[in-house]
Amino acid sequence: MSPMLAFWQFGSAGMLGWGMAAALPILIHLWSRRKYRQERWAAMAFLLAALRKNARRVQLEQWLLLAVRTSILLLFVVALADPRSTLLSSWADQRDGQAHVILVIDGSYSMDFRSGDSSRFQIAKKLARQLVADDAQGGAYSLVMMGRPPQVIISDPAFDRDDVLQEIDDLELRHSGADLPATLAEMEAILRRSKAQSFGRGRPSSWHVCFFSDLQETTWGDVTAPDCRAQLARLEPLATWQFIDLGEEGASNLAVARLEIDQPVVAAGRDVQIQADIQSYAGEDRLRQTVEFLVDGARITERRIDCPASGRVTVSVPHRFDTPGEHMVEVHLADDALPLDNRRWLSVPVRTSVRVLCIGGRPMETQYLALALAPQKMNAQHIEVVKAPESRLLDDELIAFDALALANIGRLSRVEAVAIHRFVHRGGGLLVFLGDQVQTENYNQVLVDDTTLRCLPARLTELASIGTYAFDALEYRHPIVAPFRGFPKSGLLTTPTWEYVRLTPLEGAKTALSFSSGDPAIVETQIGRGRCILVATAASPDSIVRGHGSPTAWTALPTWPSFPPLVHEMLRWSLTGRNADRNVSVGDDLTAIVPESESDATILLKGPSGPDERLPIRDEAGERRWVFNRPALSGVYEARLGPMAQHFAVNLDPSEGNLARLDPETLPSQFRHEADSGMREPATAASHDASSYFRWLLGAVFVLLMAEPCLAWLFGRGHT
Repeated sequence: MSPMLAFWQFGSAGMLGWGMAAALPILIHLWSRRKYRQERWAAMAFLLAALRKNARRVQLEQWLLLAVRTSILLLFVVALADPRSTLLSSWADQRDGQAHVILVIDGSYSMDFRSGDSSRFQIAKKLARQLVADDAQGGAYSLVMMGRPPQVIISDPAFDRDDVLQEIDDLELRHSGADLPATLAEMEAILRRSKAQSFGRGRPSSWHVCFFSDLQETTWGDVTAPDCRAQLARLEPLATWQFIDLGEEGASNLAVARLEIDQPVVAAGRDVQIQADIQSYAGEDRLRQTVEFLVDGARITERRIDCPASGRVTVSVPHRFDTPGEHMVEVHLADDALPLDNRRWLSVPVRTSVRVLCIGGRPMETQYLALALAPQKMNAQHIEVVKAPESRLLDDELIAFDALALANIGRLSRVEAVAIHRFVHRGGGLLVFLGDQVQTENYNQVLVDDTTLRCLPARLTELASIGTYAFDALEYRHPIVAPFRGFPKSGLLTTPTWEYVRLTPLEGAKTALSFSSGDPAIVETQIGRGRCILVATAASPDSIVRGHGSPTAWTALPTWPSFPPLVHEMLRWSLTGRNADRNVSVGDDLTAIVPESESDATILLKGPSGPDERLPIRDEAGERRWVFNRPALSGVYEARLGPMAQHFAVNLDPSEGNLARLDPETLPSQFRHEADSGMREPATAASHDASSYFRWLLGAVFVLLMAEPCLAWLFGRGHT
C-alpha cells in the first residue's frame, strides 16, 4: 500500500460504489451531442464564422460546467464514505529515521466503563497494541500508565516489539484515579533522558506522545491549571502529540459512595444502624434500584430506592452482631456499565464490650464519669469501665482499652506523656477533664509544647474569673452537641459553671461547646488515628473554687441530666478513628500492630486477586508492625498471623465514578486538534484515531451547488 493510501482511511468504504454516479453528467453530455446535416445556406455561413470565432471559449465553459457537476456527485459520495486522515500512520510513513513513541494509557477506574463487550481500558490496550504491531519502521517505545501515582512500565526506549506488546498485554486496570501533573512529570523525564542519550540501534530523529484516555473531568480537570499548562509548555517542543479519545458524552453511572455504622466501636449484642449512600451520576431519575446488604457474605436484607438525577440517597438498615470477632459488611448495587463502584465493604471488628479506662487525680474523681458511661450493672454491658490509679498509665496494657479518660490529674511525667501519645496515635480515644489540681504549666510543657508528644488540642492559660457561666452550643454545629438540637429541656444550656481554665485552641482544633463568656468549653482534635477531647472544667464536684466564701464546686455538670448523653457523645466522637486502619481507600497503606506476645516473623496477606503474599514484621518506633504498600485493587484483604486473622476493607474513591467529560475545546493546543477521534470500538482501530473530513466535504458540495447555477446563468447569458 502506498504511503498516501495508508494516510487515508474510510469510515464507510462501501459508499464509494456510488461514485459511478459521477459518470451521469458525462453520459448526458455525450448523449446530447447532435449530428447535423450540412445544408448550404448563405445566412449560416455568417453564423458558422461567428461560432468558430468563439468556439474555444464556449468549449472551456462547457467543460467547466461539466467538471463542476461531476465534482458535486463525486464529493458527495466521498463524504458519505467518511474519509479520515491517520496521524499515527503518518508517523510511520513520513519519518526519515527512527521514532521514539511514548504510549500513555489512562489507568483510572472510569476506564472500566463498558459500552459493549469491551471496556475503555481494553480498547485502549488493543489500539496501543495495534499501533506497535503495525509499525514497519521498527521504532522505540516507552509505556506509561496514568494512575495515582503513575506507573512507568517502560522507561528507556524499547526496540523489541514483542517485549512492548507483552507489557501492554500485562497492564491491569487500577481501582483508583489518575494524577495528570505527575504523569506529565514522568513524561518530561522520559523525553529529556531520551533526547540526551544515544541508543545502540541509532538515535531517534523524532519523538511522539500518544494518549489513550476517556477525557474524564476528574482526571483532566487539572489540565487548565497554571502549573499544568506550564508543564505542557515545557513538553510541547520536545515531541508531537496525539490524543485518542475513548470517552463518550452522556454516559451515566450509579455508585455506592459511603458505607458506615452509626457506632465507631461495635459491641456484640448491640443494635446498630448500617448506613449506605447511593450517588447518582446520571442525568435522569433511576427508579426502583436494588440495594443489597450482606454481612459475612450472607444477604441480610434488600431495599428498593428511587435515585434522583445527580442526587444522593441514604439507605439505613438495622442489624445486631451477635458474636464478637471479625465481620465484613457489604453493600451491592446491580451491575451497570461501570461495575467497579457498585460494591463497597466495611470491616467491623466486633468486641465483647467497649472498654474505657478512667484515671483520676483523687480516688472519687471518676465516680460520676463512670456512672455516666455505664449507669447499669448488668451482665451484658456494652461499655466496660475500669477505674484505676494514675500508675496505670505506665502499664503496657493500655492497648487493650478503646478509650482513656483523665480527670483532674495534677501533673504528668514525660514517660506518662509518651504512653498517652502512643495510645491516642494508634487510634484510641482520649478524654481530658481539668480541675483544681491541674498544673497548667506542666500540661503545656509535656502535652502541648513538645510537638513529638502533643496530645492536647488547646493551650491552657489562666483560671477564669469567678462567676456563673452557662454553655453556648454554637448553633449545634459540632457532632458532639448536634444530638441536643431540638431538645432545649435536656439541660445542656442551663448547666451552671463557676470555674474553668481558659483554653487557646491550637491550629486544626475545633471548639464543640463554649461558655457564655465566649471561652471554649470543649475542644477536640485528631492525633494520628485517634482523637483527644479536652474539657475546660471538672468531671466531679470535688474540684472546689478557691478564694470563695463557702465551698463551691467548679461546675454542676457531673450532676446535671445533660452529663450522661454529653459524655457518651464525646466517647463516640473520640473513637471515630479506632478502626480507621481497617477501612482505607485504594492507594493507602495497609498496616497493623503485632502484639509482642506473637513470635511469628511474617504475615500472610490474602487479597481479592492474585497469590498470597508474605510480609515481614518490622520494628518501627518501638512497636512491631507490618505494612502492605498502596494496594491497587479494591476488595477484602485478610491478614493472618498463625490462627489469628484480621480483615481489611479497601474501597474506591467514589468521585472517580462521575463520568462527566472535560470539554475538548478547553484542552491546550497540544491536544485540541486531535481531541475527538470518534473511535469507540476496536473494530475501527485500523485508522488509529483518524480525523474525519465529512463536514468539510459536505461544505464543498454546498459551495459547488451554489456555484453551478450561477456559472450556468453567466455562461448562458454570454451566448445570447
